[in-house]
Amino acid sequence: MSHRSLDRVGLETSLKPFPSWSEADLEATATTLFDQWRDLIGAARSVAVLLWIADGSEILEWDLDLDREVTWASSVGFSNTEYDAYPHAVTPDNTAQPFRADVPALHYRDIRLLVATIRQVGERMLGVPVSVGATFDPGPEFATSRFKYEEHPEIVAGDDEQRLGKLIRMIRANSVLRADERAFAGFPDGVPEGTPFGVFLGRQAASYLAEMGFDYLWLSNGFGFSAYSWTPLGETYNGDEFLVDRVAGVSATLLEFWNTFRRECPFPVEVRGTNFSTGIDLGGDGVPTREIYAAGGFRNPPPNSPWGPLNEDFGIEMSGYLSRIAEVPTDGFLFRFYVNDPWFWQNPWWDFYNREPFDIYLPLSVSRLDDQGRVRTASDVQFLSIDTERGGLDPRAGREVSGYVLRALESAPDEAGPVVWVYPFDEYADDALADPESVRHPYFEDWYLTAAINAGAPVNTVVSTGSLAAAVSAGSLDERILVVPTRALRGAVLELLTDATARGARVVAYGPADRADEGARRLLGLELGEGIEGDLQLETALDADTIIAAPPLRVLRHSSTLSGGEVREIAAPETTVLAAVRSEGVLRAYATRRDDWAWVRGSSTFDRAPMDERGFRHARPLDPREFEEAGAVLGRTLGELGVSCRFTRRDAASPAAVQSLHRSGNAIWLNGYLADTTTRPRYRFPLGAPVLTGLEGWYADGHTEYAFGKTLHAEARIFVQQQEAGTVSCREMSPYPYSMTRTLKASGFVDAHVSVTVPRDAARVVLVRDDQAALNMVGDVVASRDVTADLTDGRLALDHVTGSIIVSWSQSH
Repeated sequence: MSHRSLDRVGLETSLKPFPSWSEADLEATATTLFDQWRDLIGAARSVAVLLWIADGSEILEWDLDLDREVTWASSVGFSNTEYDAYPHAVTPDNTAQPFRADVPALHYRDIRLLVATIRQVGERMLGVPVSVGATFDPGPEFATSRFKYEEHPEIVAGDDEQRLGKLIRMIRANSVLRADERAFAGFPDGVPEGTPFGVFLGRQAASYLAEMGFDYLWLSNGFGFSAYSWTPLGETYNGDEFLVDRVAGVSATLLEFWNTFRRECPFPVEVRGTNFSTGIDLGGDGVPTREIYAAGGFRNPPPNSPWGPLNEDFGIEMSGYLSRIAEVPTDGFLFRFYVNDPWFWQNPWWDFYNREPFDIYLPLSVSRLDDQGRVRTASDVQFLSIDTERGGLDPRAGREVSGYVLRALESAPDEAGPVVWVYPFDEYADDALADPESVRHPYFEDWYLTAAINAGAPVNTVVSTGSLAAAVSAGSLDERILVVPTRALRGAVLELLTDATARGARVVAYGPADRADEGARRLLGLELGEGIEGDLQLETALDADTIIAAPPLRVLRHSSTLSGGEVREIAAPETTVLAAVRSEGVLRAYATRRDDWAWVRGSSTFDRAPMDERGFRHARPLDPREFEEAGAVLGRTLGELGVSCRFTRRDAASPAAVQSLHRSGNAIWLNGYLADTTTRPRYRFPLGAPVLTGLEGWYADGHTEYAFGKTLHAEARIFVQQQEAGTVSCREMSPYPYSMTRTLKASGFVDAHVSVTVPRDAARVVLVRDDQAALNMVGDVVASRDVTADLTDGRLALDHVTGSIIVSWSQSH
């Protein structure tokens, strides 16, 4: 890790930590917040402070009067409950109440002083540029807003209850305002009837940001993408069917918002996005992400969603993050971590994460391949928020979170991971323009990849089809497994994938085979027949998880609406069928392999969302105690191609680890979250079963099995293949002699083939083999030998190893 490996560290805070708006209090509090995060800031070339002042109504209501009072976010609990803004029950306990008895009044003049003070203090303390951002949120949660819910309810998405059920009421970016005679900063003569909200917000924001001294604007909670950012339902999928006739219109008006907003507001804009993926946004809400990236001119694409600690769906956090960064608006991308919540009673670092770093290590293992085939990792990191709902600035949060982020950066990805997602970013966008009915496919395909990640598939590197040629040419995909939706298996992309397999890559396609062209179906060994759907019998010999309390026979539910159609595939002769599904005597292929090409059909892992008697729609996941886990079939197929991640689980409801594999310094790093610590993961990689540094594992049947806590973060440089079962281990030792950089000792081998990976720039590698028979009478091991000349691409292969090995290497730093 270089001294300044990050472009920017972002600190988000409400105004609650500031005791008053006096210059002395502002300076003292700004000093504290920078000081608490100084260690991490030392790894960045700049700093940003994002101020959560209210809910954005301070922008909407701005009229150039610096002495006007601002209704700021000075409460704990749900605001705007009097406007029926929420689908959930409102009680005295969850309704907003002041965070302290003596809440000071805030005026626009105070905001201007606060912004200037933060910038001055930060740059004086840190010696790097400090920018300050304003925030706009479309929802009701953070502060009372008469503008949204009383004066201009026409801009709020509240007319869809009959179609979508009860949802939180948020502003539609593509709405229009009714006339308003009041003077505003951007509309001194009042707002004309039918003014597009993009025009109004853009003009207001441009004036507000300039007058207050802000550097940029952050758009929160899906604004500009969807008014339904917290549900997989939306403008174009209502829980029963895809409303394809709405796709073109919704997409056009969203893009019109961005075009009008950007014409009015020249300031830099950053976006949070929805809680879902590019494909799910396209299918559920008609979101034209590619075109929005081009129109918005953002610094970064939307970051990883903070939904993990709220609903524990880390699969959608990972798939959404990867899909958003397959292509980027400029050059970098952002990792965002949910430390505290300044509006509500949850503070995830303390009450969900329990001060464990799994949701730091997982998303910071993510990488993308750019248009030159180079690996790129998060350029910016940002923290929501550094203060609590009580206004506390706990120094432990900055110290602990910073330390884990810095540790993750020490072993950041420097080449593509073992499994790479090839994402058809442009193809999905082009298809939606040419045929709106196509949006159901990316909706399914992204959900299926999400299910595979939740079932343990280690997918954390992405390359877009637009950058695929550069990645293949650069050799970045050599010896990788490429996970590709069938839509990409056409024309030039298919040729590039074929070239990649000639260089040692293997391909796992997923989705309906009729999405691929005829040449691709021949490569996969698939033909098409009449389709089947419903509750099917899954027949497979694929390596499976060990479920101790296994349920009775389960069925695989395949909903054609949510799964890109029926299962139609038939395996051609000489194609190996890895899994099949049966319905009333009709058999169809579900997973196959032909040489370096494998295919998995996939099925939605949740049902449609009918309206219940209370007016809610719920897309509930299928119960694994009753239904086969369709997402796990992709992970089981990865095992056929060399990356096997399986689990011993107490019962079918015990979740697998959500995990990643990345490469750094020629080692493989395992990162992950284990929701149920009674689950025991086991691994086999192309070089053998990993012997993780600092841990003991049980080797059997070609895999090593481990007992982890909630957080998985471990290095693998030693890999074993042997017949005997037993405990294997690897531990760090003091590097000796002084010229050495690192020394590892691995033990537990019985006539084993052992592979060792060392950094490719290692100048000297020394090995000691303890083969028992090579011991002298007093137990001293034989002398070490220099094996540098035996390395191939940083790999050392050793045969017939019994006992232990000690390997040391030196590097220049």
